[in-house]
Amino acid sequence: MFRILSVLAIFLFAGSPVLAEPAADKKIPEHLSRPATTIEWTDLLPDEDLRLLESIPQVDHESLSAEELAMDTAPSGLKPSSAFENNGSSAFENQITKAIADANKQVEDNKKRDWRDALTSTRVRPEYNNKPIRLAGYIVPIEYNDQQVITEFFLVPYFGACIHVPPPPPNQLIYVKHPKGFQLPDLYTPFWVEGTVMLETQENELGLSSYSMRDVKLTEYKEEAEPEFLN
Repeated sequence: MFRILSVLAIFLFAGSPVLAEPAADKKIPEHLSRPATTIEWTDLLPDEDLRLLESIPQVDHESLSAEELAMDTAPSGLKPSSAFENNGSSAFENQITKAIADANKQVEDNKKRDWRDALTSTRVRPEYNNKPIRLAGYIVPIEYNDQQVITEFFLVPYFGACIHVPPPPPNQLIYVKHPKGFQLPDLYTPFWVEGTVMLETQENELGLSSYSMRDVKLTEYKEEAEPEFLN
């Protein structure tokens, strides 16, 4: 299985369409003519965020009480939990307010960032802006019609996180628009998604993402066969 963000959890496209030969007076956009680079989810994390996430304390579920296990349920969305309640502002506004407050506090008492900050981080890797990439992950539908044809979704590194394994931070969610639309066999089927990354913040009721992708192609992820060795 492809490597996912191990510190947090430790797409129906049969093939690419044949492109018609471009007319002599038209050029294929540069971002479509460059080959896609296959990356890992951790490649999208700034070095400091990765280091902080790797420091998250391990949770031993066997040591939890019956009451704690009963509370161990899946979250209703992909947004990181917040230490403050919604006061009428959007989650994005609240997150910005909290980030500003945290930054001011760090200036005041020289407080260093820890793994909790990384769980809500919107920091990005600027070198990936407008870069063609190929990445494996799971699809969380955002917009779809009565026939379950999906036109917008979040691409995420894993699915089914519980409250003891937090949802991905914003810089581990990718917002994708797929105007043509497609149908999913189920939510637990991973996909290869190929397209051009943009540094754009997108928010809806399901979550907040720091990246988006355009001109995407989806291919269902298949496990690579293990090599057979002769004795």
